[in-house]
Amino acid sequence: MRFENDQTLIHACLKGDQFAWTDLVERYRRLVWSVIRQTKLRPEDAEDVFQQVFLSLLRSLQDLRETDRLAAWLLTTTRRACWRASSKSSGAPVSLESTALLADGTQSDATEVELDKQLVRDALEQLGGKCRELLEALFSAAGEPSYPEIGERLGMRVGSIGPTRQRCLEKLTPILHGLGF
Repeated sequence: MRFENDQTLIHACLKGDQFAWTDLVERYRRLVWSVIRQTKLRPEDAEDVFQQVFLSLLRSLQDLRETDRLAAWLLTTTRRACWRASSKSSGAPVSLESTALLADGTQSDATEVELDKQLVRDALEQLGGKCRELLEALFSAAGEPSYPEIGERLGMRVGSIGPTRQRCLEKLTPILHGLGF
């Protein structure tokens, strides 16, 4: 690769240097694929996501403000594209608001939070059962959750909530990773 940093590489891409674009894709292809592989998309969906991510980058290149954070931008964009592809193939609705991008190609903090919440809801849906009920109760509690209230609501002993919560979170984590969280 001919460019020592992202800033000069992006600058060359913006000037229309085809070799710079090839270098940029080569520099970040493994990063993007590592995120895509974690989501276990069908091969054709994975290829589409890869192309979408770099097409989005090409369209957003001139609006990127923090060129030194290109890797982070690509990670976020790839995670979101994987989530959308996964949601589309599973039939789950994807709202326009949840996928809205700012002019610089990044998502607002509010959009990030809402998208993360939707990912957690999707993961809880896959988790199901008592774990889903417990985690939903814990997540929906304002402030510090009250174990006695949650225990009464779910018919659980207070002393079993903590260990059950831990087991449920251990089950939830790989589901979230599979969704690109």
